[in-house]
Amino acid sequence: MRISRNHLGIGFKVWDGRHSWFWLVEAPDRAGGVIGAAPTKLEAVREARSSIEEISDSIIVSGWERSLGNLERYLASVCVANA
Repeated sequence: MRISRNHLGIGFKVWDGRHSWFWLVEAPDRAGGVIGAAPTKLEAVREARSSIEEISDSIIVSGWERSLGNLERYLASVCVANA
């Protein structure tokens, strides 16, 4: 049985094997994804959601770092122009 779900706008899949449940979170913008295994369906869903939250946090942090870097370059250019 294969189940497709969504968490925080990112899709993931959960499916059962003989003795385990597997999950897959695809990250096309990163040219990859994350896959895992868990003993139960509930645990597989929890792990996939946790993985998505980590991915989302890293995207937000990198966005802020990029914005702060842009601000730093702008302020440096303004200071040089006014010196």
